[in-house]
Amino acid sequence: MALLFTVLCGAVAMSLGYFINYFAKGHFVQSTQAVIDSEIKYLDALGAIPDKKHNPGRLYVLLGPHGKLPENFPQPAKFFTEGLLVFQLSETRQRYAARIHTLKEHHKLLVGVDITAMAENFDFMQGIGVASIVFVMVVVFVSFVISVFVVDGTNKIAETAQKIIHTGDLSRRIEMKFRWDDLGNLANVLNALLDRVEELMRGVREVSDNIAHDLRTPLTRMRSHIEHLQKLQPENPGITKLLQEADQILNTFAALLRISRIETEQQRSQFTALALDQLLFDVLEFYEPLAEEKNIQLSRHLQPTPIHGDRDLLFQAFANVLDNAVKYTPAGGWINISATRRDERNVISIENSAEPFTLSELDKLFQRFYRADKSRSQPGSGLGLSLVAAVVSLHSGQVKAESYKGGLRIITIL
Repeated sequence: MALLFTVLCGAVAMSLGYFINYFAKGHFVQSTQAVIDSEIKYLDALGAIPDKKHNPGRLYVLLGPHGKLPENFPQPAKFFTEGLLVFQLSETRQRYAARIHTLKEHHKLLVGVDITAMAENFDFMQGIGVASIVFVMVVVFVSFVISVFVVDGTNKIAETAQKIIHTGDLSRRIEMKFRWDDLGNLANVLNALLDRVEELMRGVREVSDNIAHDLRTPLTRMRSHIEHLQKLQPENPGITKLLQEADQILNTFAALLRISRIETEQQRSQFTALALDQLLFDVLEFYEPLAEEKNIQLSRHLQPTPIHGDRDLLFQAFANVLDNAVKYTPAGGWINISATRRDERNVISIENSAEPFTLSELDKLFQRFYRADKSRSQPGSGLGLSLVAAVVSLHSGQVKAESYKGGLRIITIL
């Protein structure tokens, strides 16, 4: 857009200069012709060549045979229009415009008028035209440079925001080379806002981690006591229920701590080259018995998908997705798993025929502890997909959920 406006403004500048020169020249020629025509009519009426002394600013030169100028007379400098000659006298530096007029005796007379003042005005107008073009082009160039600067700064802000959205990394900041302009001020304000948001998010995570750490030990002791009671009263169903609830709470705290560790430590020491298609095949084999129990049809389309990542974390992430798919797909339903490579990225899609989710529910599926109304009857803590998002983020990938043919599709890009 900046380049387009540069071209348009440049065209306007050239047109402006052309019209200034065109109208100035037209005015100069018409005024000169009018004066010379008036002088020729005066000569015809007079019937003789007037005395130059009584006609200051006029020039009368009798031409020789075949209309030749005298040898000592300066040659015309330029021709503005047909029949109009312009020349300059070397001794007086005056400029004249002249036209050749045929007298009654068939002699040819050069009739000229002093146009020094008009020529100076014309030169001045031409100078204004050139100056206008130069000035407009300078303005256009400066505007182009400013627009490039503004667009570059705006794109940096947008790119940083986009990276934060995709990766969830709140430690990213907007890098600006200059701080004196409005964009630099905006970048400083946004960076301060990001600092505050990161601090608040860190505080929330630390509170969750501290609670998980502080409660895990007493909960473990409580589970031991319940387990001891179960040994004393093995036929009491209430104690068995308490033991299950304690296990559920401990599993929730363990999942919270693991998600927090993945998000904060960002450790990649266990990253190795591996075949993602083979890992998905292993996950499928693990869940095939559960799918067969519910008469769920499993289909797969796995292309070679190499990746550099943590095998254990990726296995856990895709196991969580497939576990949810098997859990919420009704009996007799279907699950499709595909892995393809597009634009040097791996795209993994897991689709199932579960009850579709609303748009507002899809946006919240990867939030901690979020459980849709339709899934509250199933056991779980709402942390499975949160762990998936953390693992995918660790691998610099993206994960999203969308409705698909009346069911749900989880798309992971790594």
